[in-house]
Amino acid sequence: MKPIPVTIVTGFLGAGKTTLLNKIMKNHQDENIVVIVNEYGDMGIDHELVLVNEEERIYQINSGCMCCILRDDLVEMFYGILDAREKEGLEIDRIIIETSGLAEPSPIAQTVLRTPRLSEQLSIDSIITLVDAVNGVKQMHEFVETREQIAYADQAFITKSEEVADDELERVETHIKNINPLIAVEVLNLDTVKFEDVVGLNLFDRASGEIHRVEEDIDAMVEREHHHHHGHDHNHDHHHTGVDTLSIVTDKPLDEHKLSTWINLIIGEYGEDLMRYKGIISIHNFDYQVVLQGVNMAFKTEMGRKWNSDARETKIVMIGRHLQDKKITKLFNEIVLEETK
Repeated sequence: MKPIPVTIVTGFLGAGKTTLLNKIMKNHQDENIVVIVNEYGDMGIDHELVLVNEEERIYQINSGCMCCILRDDLVEMFYGILDAREKEGLEIDRIIIETSGLAEPSPIAQTVLRTPRLSEQLSIDSIITLVDAVNGVKQMHEFVETREQIAYADQAFITKSEEVADDELERVETHIKNINPLIAVEVLNLDTVKFEDVVGLNLFDRASGEIHRVEEDIDAMVEREHHHHHGHDHNHDHHHTGVDTLSIVTDKPLDEHKLSTWINLIIGEYGEDLMRYKGIISIHNFDYQVVLQGVNMAFKTEMGRKWNSDARETKIVMIGRHLQDKKITKLFNEIVLEETK
């Protein structure tokens, strides 16, 4: 069976997640979707629920749209949904998960990426976060949860933009980009939002044909970090956000085994503090780009496009907490660069 795409929706309290999910459930483009929410009561759909799977407490809301409650045991929750599809023929085209306003999406992404059965039968489509234009800047300053939701996300949607002036809207976007230079930012009108505006964006695990978008993400961050020195690093320690960004650039072809050693060493050192990382890698005696993408301790590589005749250049960017740029770069130079033949 084709893997089921999973969209994770985050956002601080009051950002509009419930409104967005209600819109999705009423306009889901003829797809069979399971929406996993925190509480039915918050959604105002209690009267619409019809039980379709007793064991996993999956309820039908309307034609093609089902709903269940987010559980602490994520693996068992996902297993139950997959079992309902495989054993009972429940048609599921897509899963959408709402996290609580105080939760980060990392545990869900980690569960999907690192659990063998789930990594084969599910795929992370996108992690999106909603940011309230009215209170967003204040929340980014005061609440670590808001900053971490942004740091993990592929896409930020600014809601309630009609309630603020243009300069305040620009200020919100600047603060978001300061936390996560890789993130895409758009204004979202919750009154007119369409299903395809927020679902099926395919931002987390790009298809091969969209690798150029990963390159654009990385180039934008490296440019933002004002990094122009090959083989060195540039780090922004955002003390007001608690989230660091780091970029490493080199034009020297790399040995894949030494690169893997370095990545695993960094993962072992930082673990869950290493929020998101991406890279376009030039491997010695290999004509194609290698694309690196990771969340915390789970990462994957895939083959990208063939290198052009222009200069081959490795670019790696990281977003995380307490990143020690000098230590990370020193290890990169010692393990990957200086020992590469």
